[in-house]
Amino acid sequence: MTTHAEGGSTTTAIDSWLQPDTSPDEPVQEAPYPSFSVMLSAAALIIATVVVVIAYFAINGPVQLIAGHGTARASGDGQVVRPGPVTTSPPQASTTTPPATTTAPAQTAATPPLPVNPIAALARHPLSASTATMDPSVCTLNRFDPADDRQAIFFQEAKICADAAWSTLLASAGLPTPRIDVVIVKGDPVSTPCGQVAPTDKPIQCQLSVYMTPAYLRDVEKDGRFPGRYFGVFLREYAKAVQEATGLTTLFSTVRSQPGQKTDDLDVRLAQQATCLAGIASGAMAGQGAVDTNITNEIRDRLSTIDAPPDAKTWLAKGFQTRQLAACNSWAG
Repeated sequence: MTTHAEGGSTTTAIDSWLQPDTSPDEPVQEAPYPSFSVMLSAAALIIATVVVVIAYFAINGPVQLIAGHGTARASGDGQVVRPGPVTTSPPQASTTTPPATTTAPAQTAATPPLPVNPIAALARHPLSASTATMDPSVCTLNRFDPADDRQAIFFQEAKICADAAWSTLLASAGLPTPRIDVVIVKGDPVSTPCGQVAPTDKPIQCQLSVYMTPAYLRDVEKDGRFPGRYFGVFLREYAKAVQEATGLTTLFSTVRSQPGQKTDDLDVRLAQQATCLAGIASGAMAGQGAVDTNITNEIRDRLSTIDAPPDAKTWLAKGFQTRQLAACNSWAG
């Protein structure tokens, strides 16, 4: 309330701000529209609010659980909240008819494989199957004399001839080149891994050593002064050493020890192969150096008659004519 003084009197007037101003002389001013910057700020505030709300529910929103046990999560105040059990709709009865149960056919016992012929392994051995051929080999032999000491020299020369011929052939067949020793038995008996050998016993091969017995060949067998007969026995025993050095004899022993084997037949086949291998060496040396026609015929005669396996002449001829290892495959057929 305001007091106005007129002519010394005091007049009290009602505050005019409580009444609307209706003076015709002053036009009413319209309220101005908000500025563009104010509107832009408000829109930005609204967008920020929406983003905050979305982020909140993304972080703390409800966890959807998939058939299993509830998983604990942290609440806003740090307390671990474990959701209650997952509620699932009761299972609906299936209207699909289950497939008919069929019984699997009974398994029949597998037919056992037919037993493999053990002799086939001997037939496949490289010494039996290789097509390697022995090259002609020149053999140097001094004049033969049946005395013990002279026979010893003769057999050492024969060893040099055999080593040269067989080493090349075995290498061509992919087989190891053996070291085969020659022992001359004279005077006292000699102990070997195969037993004692006396001067009057037959020559033998034992563990890559050829034991030659001059007295037996000269006095018991009475081979006289025919060097080819002595040479043929040496070539046959050397061939037996080749069988052992290449592993064929070990394989033979394994096959022979199996039940049901005809051991006599196996022994014959082993001897036939050795005779044929001696024929290979004889054929390679025939007509070369000291091995003339007389010596060649003496070799054939000796190896096909005395202590010879069945069909020795046939097997000897196979080796002599072809000089090929596969020709001596006595295990085939």
